[in-house]
Amino acid sequence: MGGLRNPERAAQVRVLSALARQHGLETLNDAAARAKVEKLSRDLLNLQLTDEVRQQVVGATAAFQATYPDAQPQAVQNPADNKVWKFSAVQLTYNCSQGEWASQEDDVLKRLFNRFVGFLIGWWLDNLMKAGKLTRATYLHLAARVTVGFQKRLADCKAAERYLQEESLRSDVSAQQHALAPAMLPMKVYPQVEEFIGLHDGQAKFRRPILAIVGGTRLGKSVFAGHVLRRVGERVNLADFLEITVEDSEQMDLAEFDRRIHAGVILDGVGDALFLKRHRETLQGRPKVVKGGKSATNVYAYSFSFCARAIVATFDLSARNLDLLETDHWLSNRENVILLKLTEPVYSTMRMDVGPFLFEDDDATPAASHRPAKRQWLGSPVRQGPLLPARNG
Repeated sequence: MGGLRNPERAAQVRVLSALARQHGLETLNDAAARAKVEKLSRDLLNLQLTDEVRQQVVGATAAFQATYPDAQPQAVQNPADNKVWKFSAVQLTYNCSQGEWASQEDDVLKRLFNRFVGFLIGWWLDNLMKAGKLTRATYLHLAARVTVGFQKRLADCKAAERYLQEESLRSDVSAQQHALAPAMLPMKVYPQVEEFIGLHDGQAKFRRPILAIVGGTRLGKSVFAGHVLRRVGERVNLADFLEITVEDSEQMDLAEFDRRIHAGVILDGVGDALFLKRHRETLQGRPKVVKGGKSATNVYAYSFSFCARAIVATFDLSARNLDLLETDHWLSNRENVILLKLTEPVYSTMRMDVGPFLFEDDDATPAASHRPAKRQWLGSPVRQGPLLPARNG
């Protein structure tokens, strides 16, 4: 099918070759195959061309293709089983190569037909699944027998299963939290916490300190950390926060941290006070982008930043190097770490709306928007703290 047999076809090839030469592309002879000419046309259109040149390429390509007659459906007789295959619709509908489209060999046509049938059956199964007429197990069992597209369907089902499991988990946790809400007691107010919250006022800062809550078990450290971040969220108009368990790990899994909804992060159960110092460049919220999840390939790497976000870390008394929070030059600096040491529960022993309340700590009072004046109420239990020394005179 050389171009010399069709003068119009050869003329259009020469036009495209001349344009290719002007733009540094390889030229073609007049009798070049159709596939090569069409590839040259695509290569030209992928370049930065002027409108005039682009129109020349499009016009020459259209004129070149017009020299070929339209493909007509062909019936191919299969002598092996006396079946007649009509393949024009199949080849046009299903994605196949140009060689397969033009082929009249029985093996190629049968392979195309089987692929197309698999495509139709898979499409049918997908719609039954969407309509809720198949369970996920039945869907995968039938899709495995189709084979075509099974790997993608299997991956989609696994991803959907993981999503539904996580959705169910979050729903159950939210329901438990909602059920426990009425049993929550008012939280005490600590000067250290008020100072920490006051630093998150929406104004830009180079660094912000970390709030470190240290105390024994069952004092409410984690619940109180969430209370602090909810108060920070009210100031910055963000309703949620992220809580991750650290313990003895040196890595922070922050892939789910979302600055659009999270007011901050709770680092719960940190096992070593030096953890804060080792990660100080990240935790102090400098206005910079940090890369998390790093590895040799960085396949699962992600970017995040704690600028203008609050970080609260909780420590059990079993954590290592707790003394450094008061002796280390960096950890003991209140501009880096604000330390809150707990010796008793962070919640009040009695509700504000059911009777008198206790002041059991010189640094802590019940958290209430309308707190009465500091005084001992009549009928309240005797204060357990040390008495103040009597004044002379």
